[in-house]
Amino acid sequence: MRNSPLQLVFALLTLVLGAAAEELLPKPLGVGFPVLLAAVQFWAMCGFPLSMTLFALAAGAVEDSLSSLPVMTSASYFLAVAAVVRWSELPRGAIVLTYPLYQLWLWMWIPSLQGNAFHRILVALPIGLAAMFVVWAALAAVKRGGAIDEQG
Repeated sequence: MRNSPLQLVFALLTLVLGAAAEELLPKPLGVGFPVLLAAVQFWAMCGFPLSMTLFALAAGAVEDSLSSLPVMTSASYFLAVAAVVRWSELPRGAIVLTYPLYQLWLWMWIPSLQGNAFHRILVALPIGLAAMFVVWAALAAVKRGGAIDEQG
């Protein structure tokens, strides 16, 4: 029970710092670094289903508000990604494709986005890969260092 407040603080800090990082990092061809999407994937792999769902909804809502997207555009995708990461038998390497697929998802709903879909997908693959490794390493280090999942 002592872990619940720690997990809540960890989730809130992840949302705030992830949103700040997404705003501050460059956006080549209009494609930013998917810090919040990578955090959702990390949370889905090591969190409980309820906390994973709430975190995915919150991260999607933050992403929608940061990018001025219609309501639930990112949140619905983030929920789907969290469910696939959590309950599918896909290897971890397939998780890298979630950001290029997100660009396709956005283009389906908002075809007037900067740049065409093909260029956005090509740029999204290396950017998503880099963001995933950095975000996962940082979150894992904080989780271990803060003893967030330790039994008290």
